[in-house]
Amino acid sequence: MARAVRERATHAAGALCAAAASSAWSGPDIYDALGARWPRFLVGGKRRRQALIQLHARLPVDIRPLSRRSHRPLAKALALFALADLRLARLGVAEAAPRAADALGRLSADRSAGPAAWGYPWDMQTRWSFYAKDSPNVVATAFAIAALAEGGHADRAGAAARWVQNALFIEDLGVYGYHPGSRTVIHNATLLGARAAWIARDSDPRVLPAVQRSVERTLAAQREDGAFPYGEGPGLEWVDSFHTAYVLECLTDLADLDSSIRPAVERGLEYWSAHFFDGRGRALLLPDRAFPEDAHSAGSALTALVRLRAAGIGAADLIESVAERAADTMVKGPHAIHRRYRWGPTRVRYLRWADGHVALGLANAALALRT
Repeated sequence: MARAVRERATHAAGALCAAAASSAWSGPDIYDALGARWPRFLVGGKRRRQALIQLHARLPVDIRPLSRRSHRPLAKALALFALADLRLARLGVAEAAPRAADALGRLSADRSAGPAAWGYPWDMQTRWSFYAKDSPNVVATAFAIAALAEGGHADRAGAAARWVQNALFIEDLGVYGYHPGSRTVIHNATLLGARAAWIARDSDPRVLPAVQRSVERTLAAQREDGAFPYGEGPGLEWVDSFHTAYVLECLTDLADLDSSIRPAVERGLEYWSAHFFDGRGRALLLPDRAFPEDAHSAGSALTALVRLRAAGIGAADLIESVAERAADTMVKGPHAIHRRYRWGPTRVRYLRWADGHVALGLANAALALRT
């Protein structure tokens, strides 16, 4: 059974990576609504910008062609697909290695968000912050660092890691910020920043205490039931699947720092596995809700579960069931199905948000199921 799932996961991941490369790693994104030119009255305030973004994100069909926008290559997409292809190359997929090299070269050369870091080619308005088009943020930068470090671009990754430490660590809060100037505590973001900065630990004595403080803050926020909230402050107490996956994966990568990390990860995994997956291997976005089934959650789950398994935490049966479901049901042709609701699947294709995370998750799962 594991062999059949591995083969289907490898095939599906390869199809997603090939389609991304053929589009030059550019395409629609779930949060790119402000990338189009809108009349001022539609984007002149926080609530209006949020409404426009959420309208695009929640509609089951793509209305982006109405605004006639073009799409630039996405740094995080380049990173996700490069990581996926690096794993597919280890599985013997011949075309994966040159695709990964191409993506990594483009990622390394990308200076659109400044000389060291990466961002998104659109303005972004969240419930807690606004950051402008082509301004760097921790999520895009952390994934880029991971891909470049693994793909042989150590100097570029190291420079970006130093930027994370210098630009994003907030001394009085003891966390890494989401973007320069932000003081909102977002737990997956601070841990992504901590893991990214950790690359520069041998050359910067500030990194170790900064990372330790970031980890301690997130551990202190873990709820009694094992769940990790998205952030701190009013309106940020919610929990979802893929942000939990980021937290568990990052904590596992930093587990040698503190003996209390592993028990926290084990409690987090117990909560996550009980509330976000069902017996069919569906990865659910929200706890204890049968819908929507979510591609980003499935891909991020597989990546985190494989990392936890390598650390001796978690069970292979969940990896196999989620990978089988994702390969067979959440990938249709060259794209992932963003979400499945009770009434059926959405029709929008998201290169970074869905395709990239599913490709990486399936490639990770295929490698894990090989042994």
